[in-house]
Amino acid sequence: MADTFPNRLDQHAAPTDRLRNPETLTTRPTIWDRLADARLEGRYSFSDAPFLGLWGTKDLSLARPFGAFLFDAFTEQLPQVAFVEPRLLANARGTSGDDHPFADLRTGEAFLGLISAALTRSPAWAQTVLVITDDEWGGFFEHVPPPERPLPAADVAAGATDGLLGFRVPCLLIAPSAPAGVSSLVFDHTSVLRLIEWRWQLPPLTIRDATATNLAAALDFRMARRPAPPLRVPVGPFGAPCERATAVAADHWQRLLTVAHGLGWPR
Repeated sequence: MADTFPNRLDQHAAPTDRLRNPETLTTRPTIWDRLADARLEGRYSFSDAPFLGLWGTKDLSLARPFGAFLFDAFTEQLPQVAFVEPRLLANARGTSGDDHPFADLRTGEAFLGLISAALTRSPAWAQTVLVITDDEWGGFFEHVPPPERPLPAADVAAGATDGLLGFRVPCLLIAPSAPAGVSSLVFDHTSVLRLIEWRWQLPPLTIRDATATNLAAALDFRMARRPAPPLRVPVGPFGAPCERATAVAADHWQRLLTVAHGLGWPR
């Protein structure tokens, strides 16, 4: 029940240390630390503003441009865990690639289509799980009350007074072991962390991911490994700048990009 940065911190670290979007650096342990401790490889691909820049230069070695992710997928060089982010800048003008208002949704679809094509045609597809999700619900109407989960100490220190998960966001689970349909289980961002920890026997980061529903509960490993059907997604380009929107959108991604560039993150 907060802004963009707190929800994205939950995705990487299980707690947050803020309830708004300041670009102040954090030292919270992350899933990337757990992977490194277990000598497993993780890579973080970004399109413009690197969110992991909030951790300073600690994760700079994980950084890859989006094109490198596509190359790794097609050449059987994917790591154990890969994280991919779209274009986040310029959502104020409607030209980002993250489905954020005022962006053209076709641009986001083209981005996801590239990822899906790269993975489903990859030699590693039979052992791959693709998770696509949003960071938060975006302020639209929601009739389902948020469930409550245990509150990590870091959240309390940041000012959180309850363990409400927030309103529902879309989540797609795509894999040879993913049955068709909609799961009735309650997942949250840390369910992705729980899946990674379960797969490689990693210790949890906080009580949040330790008690989250494992995303693997929606998979059926008894299924025959079928090839994925091709998706016909136009590649664009789409849309045009939305001049009237510039006065109402936040610039936290631009501030983060400035900080990251100052620390040596690639442009």
